[in-house]
Amino acid sequence: MKRISAETAILSFAFISVFLALAPAVASDAEPFPIVETSGNNFTGTNHSKTVKPGAPKVASLPADVGEPKLVALPQSTGIEYIYERACTAATGDALNPATCPTMNAQCDAQEGGVLVNWIEVNSNVQPASQTPTGRSSCMYPGAPPEPPVEGTAAPAAEEAPIVITLEEFQKQPVVAATIISQPLNFGLKNAHSNIYAEATEQEFIFDFQEATIVLKARPVSYEWSYGDGTSLTTSVPGGPVEGDAFDTQTPTSHQYAETGDFQLTLTTLFAGDYSVDGGPFQPVAGEAAVVSEPHLMSIWRTQGNSVSENCIENPIGIGCEAPIR
Repeated sequence: MKRISAETAILSFAFISVFLALAPAVASDAEPFPIVETSGNNFTGTNHSKTVKPGAPKVASLPADVGEPKLVALPQSTGIEYIYERACTAATGDALNPATCPTMNAQCDAQEGGVLVNWIEVNSNVQPASQTPTGRSSCMYPGAPPEPPVEGTAAPAAEEAPIVITLEEFQKQPVVAATIISQPLNFGLKNAHSNIYAEATEQEFIFDFQEATIVLKARPVSYEWSYGDGTSLTTSVPGGPVEGDAFDTQTPTSHQYAETGDFQLTLTTLFAGDYSVDGGPFQPVAGEAAVVSEPHLMSIWRTQGNSVSENCIENPIGIGCEAPIR
């Protein structure tokens, strides 16, 4: 075994001491670098140091003017949004009131086809989500959403543009026209009330539109009558039959012809539409679809009064027992 002299030991100890003294200086070449960490929806900035070995490339640091990272709050949903429904259905559930819809929609007269809607607040912070009427109304016109009830609030929020069924799309659906009926059939008397009424039904259509399933309900709300003698009338009710096919019985939809002859009566029924997208809540279509019925012939005869002592059963050839006089 080789012996180490005292002089050699002293030199080794001195070398080690110098190395340790230089070690902090090497470590001081460490470059600080910022690290951005996330916690929940906030960003926070911290500084960490990294030791760089001698001869290794340095890590580039951010410019000095960047400053401390600021806290940034991500957008958060309040859980409150607004939906709207046709105003004239508010008190009747899912059924339209044909007598009030045209009157209520008449308030929206800035342009043709206006629909009055009521706003409902939907609170998704509770389960199940609650719906509360806001007491606010606004007008919806074809081609544009209604104004929301709160300033600066957008109409029903969605990640993508909402699917809207326009009046044009509504009118593409095969809505069945109303049927015109007269009492007695196709016949009336000059200057007497001829009872004329319509039979129209609520209809429902299911179709695909923009990769969504649409359920569209069409309901008759008003009737535009053209009697063929130059006169017309718009009613909010379709009318109905009278007992006994009686002549000269006035009804909301009856008409008095001042002349005899044959007249082609026409009817245009206006249907209101409400639609649901992929099972969502129903919302109104702006405007009403006009559906024209097949023309209806009205033959108007004149009357002549005579005093008789026998009825037509007792005397079939008596006065007034023949066909009506033209």
